[in-house]
Amino acid sequence: MNRSDDGDRAKRLEEENEALGRENQLLKTILDKVHESVLAVNERDEFILYNREAEKLEGFNREDILGKKEDEVYPQPFYFSDEVTKMILKTGIPVTEQPYWFRSKDGRKTNMIFSAYPFFDQGKIAAVFVIFRNMNQMGDFIATTLNIHKQFFDQDQKLSLENGYHLEDIISVNQKIQEIIAEARKIAVHNSHVLIVGETGTGKELFAHGIHNAALHSGEPFIPINCAAIPDTLLESLLFGTVKGAFSGATDMPGLFEQAADGTVYLDEINSMSLPLQSKLLRVLQEKTVRRLGSEKQTALNCRIISSSNTDPLEAIENQTFRPDLYFRLATVTINIPPLRERKEDIGILAIHFIQHYNQEFGLLINQISDDLLQQFYQYDWPGNIRELKNFIENGMNFVQAEDKVLNISHLSESFRERLGQSDRLPEAPVHQGTLKSTLLETEKNLIKTSLVQHQGNITKTALSLGISRQYLHQKIRTYHLAGLKG
Repeated sequence: MNRSDDGDRAKRLEEENEALGRENQLLKTILDKVHESVLAVNERDEFILYNREAEKLEGFNREDILGKKEDEVYPQPFYFSDEVTKMILKTGIPVTEQPYWFRSKDGRKTNMIFSAYPFFDQGKIAAVFVIFRNMNQMGDFIATTLNIHKQFFDQDQKLSLENGYHLEDIISVNQKIQEIIAEARKIAVHNSHVLIVGETGTGKELFAHGIHNAALHSGEPFIPINCAAIPDTLLESLLFGTVKGAFSGATDMPGLFEQAADGTVYLDEINSMSLPLQSKLLRVLQEKTVRRLGSEKQTALNCRIISSSNTDPLEAIENQTFRPDLYFRLATVTINIPPLRERKEDIGILAIHFIQHYNQEFGLLINQISDDLLQQFYQYDWPGNIRELKNFIENGMNFVQAEDKVLNISHLSESFRERLGQSDRLPEAPVHQGTLKSTLLETEKNLIKTSLVQHQGNITKTALSLGISRQYLHQKIRTYHLAGLKG
């Protein structure tokens, strides 16, 4: 090996070390910006990481404790070290979402929730890191979230008035769906609560919004909220509202029931709501009044509630996850939406509708779908329903060229063709007898080569199918000498 090679290797090592140093500094900066306290000890129970939030919480300077053992830093007896960090160093078993409180150096009591995890290096426990959430700050977090949610609501409400869904927007030639639309028009003019039951992706919110827009109070707000996506504490504050002083950081904020006024609150996935919160919602429905958290004042409940469930509510009642008394309050009228596999005659017109949508969005001119692809759609069971069909169409439209006029199976990416049972995957390559690095490089080269051949050298399509950028693909083509490869 000559001096030039030694010099090149030294330069590469220097560049790699500089890159690692920058990455390490970035991670430290990120840790100092998060709102949770994060600390870590090595296998000797010595501090190796201690972020800024931990400093603020405990009143230490990390320069004074890094390298020291927990027993040297905290006054004795210090049970957390024995019961958590040292125990995890011995067992490797994490501890998650546990309550904890302590007094800081200035005597302040702080309530916490912590999770602690082992860090393994080459199969051995090399460290334990702990993440603390300060419960005293949760009120501020909820208050901030409520204010931001109201801003989003104001924006969404403005868009909703301009682009709201109507029952006329529901696309179907299925007899059952036509009957449901007719029923929805009849019940829309009354103010009874409605429960919509259907699998995920069947269009429950479309029906809910359509009923609202066909009602006498269609000019009032339509407020959707996903009960499964929001923690109980925050969901309760969002629904009922808060008054100043209800908890740390709380402000006078009307809940969604108040904001809806004479309009509609849509409770999506009501079956995911916890039983304690179901009880509070039931009381609101029974008394037809709502009270903000921390307030004694009752406000009349004037809005209509449309809720939805992606599972059979009667099964949920049997499994004791849905209160029967709440069910009877919400299900004054029940609408059951059939899944797409039971209304396959709608697949064709829905596919064309989504094609027209993405023609406008992507600037394309597709005017039909191939018989082969449509046949595959008819044979598929559609576990994700209409939402999944839209996903398929969007995937195919991403690979359409400007001159294409027909959407066909070849436009779908490999993973989507696999779901339809139409994969054109190549035979498995024989086991490579080499190092892990050489095997990975050979596999990467073959994948890029195969994709280039399949897409006739088209860089954009190849990059999309591989999930990488055009620039990175160009770099790999030069590395593997694949330029000009078109099949």
